[in-house]
Amino acid sequence: MIAKSGYRIGADVGGTFTDFLLQPALGRPRAVKVPTTPPDPTDGFFAGLAEMATGEGRSLGEFLAEVELIVHGTTITTNAVLTGDVARVGLLTTRGFRDALAMRRGIREAQYDNRYRAPEPLVPRWLRLPVTERVDATGAVVAPLDDRDVEDALARFAAVGVEAVAVCFLHAWANPAHEVTAARLATAALPGAYVTRSSAILPQIRFTERVSTTVLNAAVGPVLARYLERLTTRLALTGFRGTLLVMQSNGGVAAPATARAAAASTLLSGPAAAPTAGTAYAATHGLRDFLTVDMGGTSFDVCLVRDGAAMLTSEGRIGRYPFGLPMLAIHTIGAGGGSIAWIDDGGLLRVGPRSAGAAPGPACYGRGGSAPTCTDADLLLGLLDPAGFLGGRLRLDPAAARAAVE
Repeated sequence: MIAKSGYRIGADVGGTFTDFLLQPALGRPRAVKVPTTPPDPTDGFFAGLAEMATGEGRSLGEFLAEVELIVHGTTITTNAVLTGDVARVGLLTTRGFRDALAMRRGIREAQYDNRYRAPEPLVPRWLRLPVTERVDATGAVVAPLDDRDVEDALARFAAVGVEAVAVCFLHAWANPAHEVTAARLATAALPGAYVTRSSAILPQIRFTERVSTTVLNAAVGPVLARYLERLTTRLALTGFRGTLLVMQSNGGVAAPATARAAAASTLLSGPAAAPTAGTAYAATHGLRDFLTVDMGGTSFDVCLVRDGAAMLTSEGRIGRYPFGLPMLAIHTIGAGGGSIAWIDDGGLLRVGPRSAGAAPGPACYGRGGSAPTCTDADLLLGLLDPAGFLGGRLRLDPAAARAAVE
């Protein structure tokens, strides 16, 4: 039963910090910021909840019993892709299209870079296995699905510890029957594996975008599923009986079960909150055309708002990987506060995508980090107050920052 106080919480788990906004039924909202805990982000999440409970003069259990809604934005999947910390994926695809994921559209993004290298596919070639089947663009079956091919491929996946299976067949948007069968066989052959099919996650034409989106969904699915399972279990055990909603890339929200099934829809979950909040804030000042900028610990996100509405797209990228789910038109690069600066082979200064994260964090945190980050540079430039960081709870070390940069 929801108490009369009816707390509502907005939460964002970033790569470096976990941020909260507590809105009581009466009174002013209150912001809380705690360090993210990478080994288990739910620890940082509950540290923030405990701090809010203390501020309200309640135990954690009493406080959560009075919380009616938690809207949760997360960069769990975003950071997993940007840092390469994703699940091992096996791809089942139509025979003859094994290399479509690597070939992409054959376009070199940096046309004049003679040393350009295409991004490494999230699934290596030896885990992209073809099976005999074919459906034409009208949905008619040209060649039936060979179950033996599927079973042999799944046996190879099981032997190498594949955590997720992506199923993407040609023209499955017109007739998903073969994908449905293959997914069913995968679920039976690899109990506990995360199984996703293109006809469920992105049932539309354009094979390149469909296979890339399906693979992305498989790559981050286990990461998000594990996190949400831990979070919902801990919330229930601690007394939370309200509603938990997960922010989606399109600016909307979804129940945890829906978010698990379509994990790629959360790839811009955390960043999507900034344009939504920025639009609401700008409206109070009569602004309708502006940019929102959200710099976190691992990523730097920009969105254009025109005529009071954030731009939408279904042709996005995360890192250098395309995906076709509806999303706010947010441009993300791996250049957040914890992003590490480095010198490339040509002697040029680069930033990201590797990040110091929350542990050990930037060198100036004094927690064992030694790599130079954007936060270290900001401190040395005088943009940060060493004594006022994190509300004064974390004193920054300029000497450590200087040693890392030099």
